[in-house]
Amino acid sequence: MNNNEIFLSKEGLKNLKEEIKHLEAAKRKEIQEDISRALEYGDISENAEYNIASEAQRMNEINIVRLKQKLSRAKVVEENCYSEGIGIGTTLKLKNLGSGEEIEYIFVPDDQIDFTHNKISISSPLGRAFLGHQEGEEVEIEVPIGILRYKILKILK
Repeated sequence: MNNNEIFLSKEGLKNLKEEIKHLEAAKRKEIQEDISRALEYGDISENAEYNIASEAQRMNEINIVRLKQKLSRAKVVEENCYSEGIGIGTTLKLKNLGSGEEIEYIFVPDDQIDFTHNKISISSPLGRAFLGHQEGEEVEIEVPIGILRYKILKILK
């Protein structure tokens, strides 16, 4: 797996493309109209409306570039696309070997991350650490605070 890849569902890819299209067409037009209207007030050196519209234009262009970069790294994945081991749609029951705590994670595409429901990205450092491992294996993950050790208790598809 390429560390720069991001994984999206088909729906996530469609939504990303629609958002780019909206920002490039409708949003650009709306901002241009705001700039034109602000220019009618005259001197732009102290024209708050012009400054606000110019900043909105700048932020819109930054968002377009950011989303296009994301699109260029996007890889569409289907749930259960891995026949063995851990992949999209897998629920992983783990035991933290340091604390003894048991936890479950569900591996999802990047556009479906939800930390409150333990849905983590397969392309996150944690997700990548478990790829290719099987039930019963121990996995060490280096994090800023040290090394975490987990035992894979169960892999549910």
